[in-house]
Amino acid sequence: MNLLLQPFKTLIKQRSGLMFDGISEENLEKAVQRRMDRLGLQDAPRYLQQVSRDGGEFDELVSLLTINETYFYREAEQLRLLTETLIPRLLARQEEGKPLRILSAGCSTGEEPYSIAMAALEAFGEQASKLIRIEAGDIDNQALKRAREGVYSPFSFRCLPDALRERYFTPIDGRFRIDDPVRSLVRFQPLNLLGEVIPDALQGVDIVFFRNVSIYFDTATREVILRNLHRMMDEQGLLIVGVAESMANDLGVFELVEEGGMFYFSKLTQTPRPAPGPVPTVELAAPPPRARMVPRPPLETAEVEPSEVLADAQRLLQEKRYDDAGALLRGMLATQLHLKGRLLLAWVYLQQRDFAATQRQAMRILDEDEWSVEAMLLLGFAARFQGDREEALRWFRQAAYARPDNWVVQYYLAEAHRTLGNQTPARRSYRAALKCMIPQGLRDGGLALPLNLPEKEIRFLCEQHSERMGGTPNEQKQ
Repeated sequence: MNLLLQPFKTLIKQRSGLMFDGISEENLEKAVQRRMDRLGLQDAPRYLQQVSRDGGEFDELVSLLTINETYFYREAEQLRLLTETLIPRLLARQEEGKPLRILSAGCSTGEEPYSIAMAALEAFGEQASKLIRIEAGDIDNQALKRAREGVYSPFSFRCLPDALRERYFTPIDGRFRIDDPVRSLVRFQPLNLLGEVIPDALQGVDIVFFRNVSIYFDTATREVILRNLHRMMDEQGLLIVGVAESMANDLGVFELVEEGGMFYFSKLTQTPRPAPGPVPTVELAAPPPRARMVPRPPLETAEVEPSEVLADAQRLLQEKRYDDAGALLRGMLATQLHLKGRLLLAWVYLQQRDFAATQRQAMRILDEDEWSVEAMLLLGFAARFQGDREEALRWFRQAAYARPDNWVVQYYLAEAHRTLGNQTPARRSYRAALKCMIPQGLRDGGLALPLNLPEKEIRFLCEQHSERMGGTPNEQKQ
């Protein structure tokens, strides 16, 4: 049945912010048809009238459309930041005896808020129930029902250490039920992030987790949601988004903060600014001339098995121990030149927000190898984090000139174009990134930087941005 989808798309966008364009229209059509069959309706306009008037039916339709793919201890480094740094710091400022309130916004089937609860129990033991309260909300009532039941298949445990699963879950018929000490820390309720009325239970929350949700919304909708979250939060509230979502949510509503190599947002005490403005940037040396260069394959050093020192440095970087990794790398580089060691040291400086040192190290690498894509990316990252979007675009362009077949390079070039409003070149680079992902099949595109990019989420972002900018599935395959 050929349904007229536009009225449904408009209704869903207005009420929930979800968008269904391009290839995602098929999911919407199937969901509408499924609900019509369930209700015994043959006429799409009649069903549109019903779903517009009946909030319960709207919830049923949205439940078929939302993606509830999540798992326990996703992006575990953020949970460590929460329990080791943010909670102790906020508790020190808190009125004695008053617990901190944490909100999991877009909690889906409950893996995120329960992960927060487990991390708190691991860090604070029995005191966790006195120190924190966890609220969790989602627009999908069916997902909330499953969250309250707290029964999960083994697929939800693909990142959870076995010791935690044994400690906090009870096996039942091949599945696992969350135990009461964890369950008692979390309270679930319906939550529409675009709603104008803030539930009383969510007023004045201290920390909001809004992770891996914003990728489903366009920029205008994200800004509305961020402003709603801003109104919910305490004056010193903090916002934690997905690792790959920091730049997409830096819209001037919150201040971007870096700490220990991790990024989160802090609530502005003043009225949120309309858009993030540029800040002064470190003056960069002129790049090496490009007209005379002939592209060549990536350096052989990127393929050589790393030495024991480099292996130790990479382990420290995975553990976010940037000071230790930097000391180790500087010691090695004092006695021998090594390209990968220099790249990793520049990465350390970037994570420590020492952008001048990042730029100096990257320019030295380019002096030795004018085709170092990793050095160009580092210069682009440094410029971007300082708010110089034009300078970031310039370096990402040079990286794409050197390695047009690399999906990581094309993705960052697309993002740079998008933030500047250059829709046509952004769409072109998103498509190029999608085209390059499949044949490469290499983590971080095979680059010699520990980017740890979530390829699945980035693929989704590329598809969504490409479609919203006028792309089609057929064009993406070309």
